[in-house]
Amino acid sequence: MPVYQDLARKTWYFKVRYKDMYGRNKQKLKRGFKKRKDAIIAEAEFLSSIKDSFSDEVTIDQVFEHNISFKTYKPKTIRRRTNEYNLHIKPRFGQIKIIDITAQQVLDFQKYLSETLKSPESARTIFSNFKVLMNHGKKFFNLQRDPTLQVPAMPRGKKRIDFIKREEFDKRVQDLDFHYYKQMTILMFYTGLRVGEALALKWSDVDLINNNIDVNKAWGINEKNITTVKTKASEAIVPIPKLLVEMLTLIKKESEEKIYGFDDNYFVFGGLTPYHYSHYHKKFKEVFPELRIHSLRHSYAAFLINKGVDVYLVKELMRHENITETADTYGHLYIERKQEVMSVFD
Repeated sequence: MPVYQDLARKTWYFKVRYKDMYGRNKQKLKRGFKKRKDAIIAEAEFLSSIKDSFSDEVTIDQVFEHNISFKTYKPKTIRRRTNEYNLHIKPRFGQIKIIDITAQQVLDFQKYLSETLKSPESARTIFSNFKVLMNHGKKFFNLQRDPTLQVPAMPRGKKRIDFIKREEFDKRVQDLDFHYYKQMTILMFYTGLRVGEALALKWSDVDLINNNIDVNKAWGINEKNITTVKTKASEAIVPIPKLLVEMLTLIKKESEEKIYGFDDNYFVFGGLTPYHYSHYHKKFKEVFPELRIHSLRHSYAAFLINKGVDVYLVKELMRHENITETADTYGHLYIERKQEVMSVFD
């Protein structure tokens, strides 16, 4: 850009128009340079500085809003992260400039989370979201110093792994006698499907010849529409045992007889639309009051491990993204089998 001569003052100046990272129009004017060359150099230095540095005035609120709109998050994730931010992060950091946050403030925040939240894993999750904002600040706002790197990691709590043994499940599930609620519960126990994945199943996803189902979508419980599965690894072909093949074959036959215009676009559990989650959840808790629906997925993994299935195969069947997730969640179940393994020496 050109520089200008101030004839009245016999000096030079530069004037630059630019946009900040929010797209707002800005102007920078600086006078008083004795030589044209000095004005050109100063202009170049200013343009270089604004190219990468926008962090001086940016607050945590602004970083959060930029992150939540920049990333492609699912609506469920946006709601959860927004609630966690408003409840725990915003009151302490919202109006603070990101460059002013200190390691001591981060330590105090860790202490607050540990003392306020009953679950160590919940505390770790919220602190992890805070670290996401720091990383976002480094990437987009040229934050040079990340105070979260100066503090120790938060302690890891023991994950809640509640499950039911197969014999007890097979007996109690018979009491879940409403629509095909019982059959859907059995399918989740014997495949490890999440409830949203089970509700989203259509007959076009079920292969009763090759004994498998194609998990490629989920039902958004709050949005009440089709959405993507939890992770990329969750999208997979899942094998099913013969008892499920027989059960699904019977359901399909009954549906073909009862539903006029039935085709493979119908939902396995529902029809034109899936069952209502809230009503299914109510009926499930009447039969299994001590369990969560997600406990069926844990029960599937626990049954496989109890039968000696290799952890790497469990990882594939659970559709985890990496073996670390499987080991962190279910590793203790393998530890409990150490004494059984010692029998090979006897």
